[in-house]
This record gives sequence, structure tokens and C-alpha cells, in this order.
Amino acid sequence: MKKRFSVLLLVLSLLLSTLISCTPEEKEEPKETPEEKFDISGYMIVRKDAASKIITSKTADIRNMLREHLDIDLTIATDWYAPTKAPDPNAKEILVDLTNRKESQDAFAKLEERENDAYIIEITENKIVILGKTEASTLRAIEYFMQNYILATEKGSDFCLDAGKSLVNDYDSTQNILIAGKLDMDIELVSTVFAVPKENLSKVLGYPSHIVKSSYPSIIELKYQPKEENNGKLLVNFHIGETPAVDDAPNSEACIMESKDGGKSWKIIARPEETIDKTLTGSTMAHLFELPKQVGDLPAGTVILSGNSVDWSRKSIVAIWCSFDAGYTWEEYAVLDEGGAERYGVWEPFMWYEESDGYLYCFYSDDSDPKYDQKLVYKRSKDGKNWEEEVHVCAFNNYKDRPGMLSMTKMNNGEYFITYEYYGGDDGYIYYKTTKDITKWDAASIGTKIRTAEGHTIGSAPWCVWTPAGGECGTLFVTGRWEENGDGTNRVFVSFDYGKTWETIENPLPFDESNDVGNYGAYGRSPCLIVGKDPSIVYYVNTTDVPETGKQRVQFAKLKINDN
Repeated sequence: MKKRFSVLLLVLSLLLSTLISCTPEEKEEPKETPEEKFDISGYMIVRKDAASKIITSKTADIRNMLREHLDIDLTIATDWYAPTKAPDPNAKEILVDLTNRKESQDAFAKLEERENDAYIIEITENKIVILGKTEASTLRAIEYFMQNYILATEKGSDFCLDAGKSLVNDYDSTQNILIAGKLDMDIELVSTVFAVPKENLSKVLGYPSHIVKSSYPSIIELKYQPKEENNGKLLVNFHIGETPAVDDAPNSEACIMESKDGGKSWKIIARPEETIDKTLTGSTMAHLFELPKQVGDLPAGTVILSGNSVDWSRKSIVAIWCSFDAGYTWEEYAVLDEGGAERYGVWEPFMWYEESDGYLYCFYSDDSDPKYDQKLVYKRSKDGKNWEEEVHVCAFNNYKDRPGMLSMTKMNNGEYFITYEYYGGDDGYIYYKTTKDITKWDAASIGTKIRTAEGHTIGSAPWCVWTPAGGECGTLFVTGRWEENGDGTNRVFVSFDYGKTWETIENPLPFDESNDVGNYGAYGRSPCLIVGKDPSIVYYVNTTDVPETGKQRVQFAKLKINDN
């Protein structure tokens, strides 16, 4: 049986002068006018034909919410129509995003007059316009409409217009990411840490001018420094150069950048050098880490850089460098392991301090064992100098199965969660496994491929981080270089149930892989996220491209998870 709803009609004078409110609190109440009932089940939901994947998904959410909450089943269509047939101005439509309908175009013109990002919701006799100045604000408009119009209506009652028949709300966030009922996250800041110049690079870092590659960024927020003024600073490391060496260029070397203003601006403060084995160059594939507690002679607040030094013809090592002055000076402190070069080396370290046993852990990829093409292992130390024998984390039975690039986070259900790329048995897809005891891993288990219910998967150069913000189970993020069955935007995967199920969000720092010419896969290698001192803040760095030129850069984003 069709449901019927009554709406307030605007008199002619109200139609001619749109009611505008800069914020929901300032919104004027619509004047009382005669009522006229109309059948909302006769409406069609119309979205822009070229709408993005997330707008398309959120448009479906409108239909699903109407169906589940009000028992109304509406059809979704795009705004495409044959050139010889114009849209019917009398058709009853819910217009989502900037469609080709006159009502959408007129509403967008109002938004363009506003200085800030903004969204608009307008309701007339036969059109409902839901539109933002940008994609982020369009998502805000959709969410506002669902919460304040649909959910505010009780079954069998008049369609709720308490939120207003026409409103415009300013929205001052850089960008917003929404998954209804699960995630509300603002991208509060995006900045460039370092843009690789195409000329005069030698003046910047002492390299020949033709070297244009940087990759493997990592980031920390200083929290445990003995000098309080250093806490809150952000440090980013990446390596720059060519790997392997090209012409007269060195291999890659670490570059440490600092921000004192929350990521708005950055400067180079150090370049840790190889000192233990001067026949090698490094450090590459490095990870920044700050000690929260004292380990041996290393005090809390020691900044550790773990990385590889390598001669690509014969030898590689995993070593750690330590800084006792918030990243300005560095000492190569210890060598953890040694391997060969190319396919026989040791790579990609990841540091962890385990409070339950007081050990400093280093996880890394190991090519040196003849029983395995590659395996993932850890070593641990009570003093940072002397390291125990390696323990297998992923060592698969099939020789050609090749796990690599481990990262780890701990969730509040007590589980340690690791991600890794899996080559050989699978072509670079990202897998995960968990344990409640950091010293005990089912090494032979291949683990579980990360996949959404729709079949989207993610691959290569993984990173994971969990934060308690965002709901009862917190929010688990996994990044990688590419997404299969996606829309080509290198989306980020998120889970709200400790990895049991997955959804995707747009990448806060996307890149165009088609511009990655001559950089040997440097774009998106390897993204890194950390949780700030405030657990609702997530910091993110990635290697991306300048869209106009394709020139490479390291970018930073500050993400803020809002309360659900």
C-alpha cells in the first residue's frame, strides 16, 4: 500500500526568496503555509551520471534508508538523457549531486557565491535538491538529509520538514569522509613535505640533478621527549636517490624532515649516514620509531631509525640509528642482521616496543634463508645492542611464496594485527594475520586476504594502524599501492570489527599511477599512518605526484575522526 505524506508548500513569495542559513543554528523557521499531500513513492532518485563511486554508494544509502525506515521503495537513475529529449521539469525527482537538471544548476550557482565550502538542500513541489559545492560537502548534504529528514520522520506520519524546506550550510573542513553510522572523518590538513625538484637537486641534498626519486616515507609524533618543547613535533623520514644506483648517483639515503606547526610547514634537519660498514650506502626502506620507555642505555624518547644499508652487488644489513636530540643528530647504533644483495638480502624493518615484556622488537623481510624465497621474521633485544635469534612470523611451505613489507598494530581486543604483501602464491595482494601473543605466530599459515563484501582487494606496500576512535571496536586502517576491482583511486581500506569485514574510503593522498614514468613504482611506496597523542587524530604520509607535471612529492595529511 502506498504511503502518503504531507508537506508544507511555499507560497509564491517564499519560492522567489530562498531561505538561507549559514549554520543550522541560524536557520530561520519556514512560515506557516497551507498543506498539500503528495505521494513520495512516486519520486525517482536521480544522481549525476558521472558521479564518483562514493557518491553512487551514498545515493544508494538514501534509497535503502527510505526502504528500511519508511517502507518506501524508490528507483535510482542517472541524469543521462537522449539529446533529442529534454528532462521533464514536472517529474518528481530527488536530485543528488550536480545533475543536469535546472534545479541542481540553480542551487549550485548559490553555492558558488559562498566563500567557504557549503551544501544545500531545497524542496519544491516536485524536486528535492541535495548538493554540495565539493564532493565532501555533497556527502555532508546526503548525511544531513538522511539524519534530519528521513530518520526524523515516523512511519505513517507526514514527511518531516523540521530541518527546513530550503537551507544552505557552510562547511569549513578541507574534506570529509563519511560511512553512515560507522565513520565520520575530516581531512583537516594536506601539505607537501618535500617535492622532488627536477633541477638543482644537488643544491638541496647533494645529489646529481637528474635524481628525482623519493619513497618509503614514515612519520612519528614526538610524545616522550625529555625536553617538553619537543613533544608534539612531527618527524618524517623518506629515502631519496635511485635503487639500485644509477650512473654517478649514490643508492638511497635517509632524509629527516621536521614540522613544528602540526604539518603545515616542513624543513630538512638531518641525513643519517652509514658508519658501521662504510662500503655500504643507506639507509633505505627505513622506519621511524620513538621509544616510550627506557631500553638498556636508550632512554625514553630515543628516536630510532631502522633501515637497510646495501651494496647491491654483494651485501645488505638491517641496522638501527638513534637520535637523542629529537632527530637532529644520529648515531648508527647496532646491526641486527646481514644478508646478501638483490634477492638474498634483508629488508624493510619495522620497530615495536612491547611493554608487557620490556623488549624492543624488529620485524623484517629475510631473503637470506635458502629454504624460503622470502620470509618474515623478528628479532628482539633488551638493550638495543644485542639481539636474540630470529623467530619466524610468516614462513610458508611453498618455496616460491614470498611475504614481505610487514607492519603491525595492536587493537583493544588484545590482538596484534599484521599486514604483508604476498607474492608468489598470490600476486602482491595484502594479507593479514593476528595473534594475542606477540612471540607466537602460526608462521606456516598464509593468513587472510583483505577483501570487501563486493570483492575489492588491495595490494602491495601495505601499512596498518588501529585507533580506538570511531566506535566500540575503534577503526582499523590498511593502505596499499593499488586496489583491484576499484575505480583507480588507490582507496584506503577500513574495518570497524577488528578486520572481520572491510569497507573502502577515498584516499586522502591519492596519486595517478599513469604519471609514475621513470620512477619505478615510487608513487604510493610505501604509505604510512600513525595515531597521534590524541587518538582521534591520524597522521598520514604518502609519495604522490603533482597532477599538472607528474613530478614526485611526499605529502602529509592530518585526519580527524569525529564521534559517531
